[in-house]
Amino acid sequence: MAELDYAFLADFARVDPNGTLTAIGASWTFVHADLLPSVHRMAVAGRIRAKKEAGPVVIRVAIHGPGDAFTLAADSEIAASPATRPYGSGLVGHLFAWNLEVPLPNEGVYSIYIDVDGERARRLAFEVVRSADQR
Repeated sequence: MAELDYAFLADFARVDPNGTLTAIGASWTFVHADLLPSVHRMAVAGRIRAKKEAGPVVIRVAIHGPGDAFTLAADSEIAASPATRPYGSGLVGHLFAWNLEVPLPNEGVYSIYIDVDGERARRLAFEVVRSADQR
C-alpha cells in the first residue's frame, strides 16, 4: 500500500530529472492579499512511499475555499520512472509537484486534501488575510 511520506505548500516546486524535489518558498500557512477577490500562484508537493512492483499510485489533490465556497480537484497517476529512487525494504519514493493558480474569493481558511489510492492521507491549510492597508 502506498503512503504519503510528506507534503507541503510552496510558492513553486518541481521534480527534477535527477530524482530530486526543488521548492521555493516552502511550508507557508498564510497569504496576505492586497486585493480580494484575486488569484494566488502556489504549489503542492511531496513524496509517496510505495512498493516498487506495486505499479502506479493514484493521487488526488482537492482544494476547498472557506466555507466550501468552491472545490478544485485533480487526479493523477504516479508511476516509477528512471529518476525513481529506492527507499529501503523494497520501497521507492515517488515525488510530486503541482503548480497551480487558486482563486481567492475572500478571507478565511483554505484546505488542501491529499488522497493516496483513494484514502485520505493529509490535510494542509492556509489562511488568507487582507493586507492591513486594504482593510
